[in-house]
Amino acid sequence: MRRPPVTSVVLQNSLQLVLPLTLLFAAYMSLKGHNEPGGGFIAGLIASVGLLIYRMGFGPEALYKLFPLHPRRLVVVGLTIALLTSITPLLFNEPLLTSRAGVLGLPGSHSIHYATAAIFDVGVLLVVIGVTVGIILRLSEELES
Repeated sequence: MRRPPVTSVVLQNSLQLVLPLTLLFAAYMSLKGHNEPGGGFIAGLIASVGLLIYRMGFGPEALYKLFPLHPRRLVVVGLTIALLTSITPLLFNEPLLTSRAGVLGLPGSHSIHYATAAIFDVGVLLVVIGVTVGIILRLSEELES
């Protein structure tokens, strides 16, 4: 017997604001993680919580529409990005996981600080989202069947 999703009007209406803010906060935590606490792992957990609360409010079909990629594929893409980022320094006779940082000048008086570790963090973020969403979806399939 299949249970319907939580049908709270308050939850569904608030999720219209909460999900984008959660994903925005996850992006912020991912970007600030190179100089302060944060990074891909924490950002992945924050994004996963937002996606899973969305699933609670609207059901699995709505999550599949919002997130059509199978979580396993997300894990593979994330692991590939992290692996390539971590071994690339070996091609330049540098230690594994060496990160480069610098400042990219923009037109005017603006500049952007960059670090190659951010690419690694994107891989970690994708792995964490893929694993956590995949686990919850699989557990919920078991419970609902």
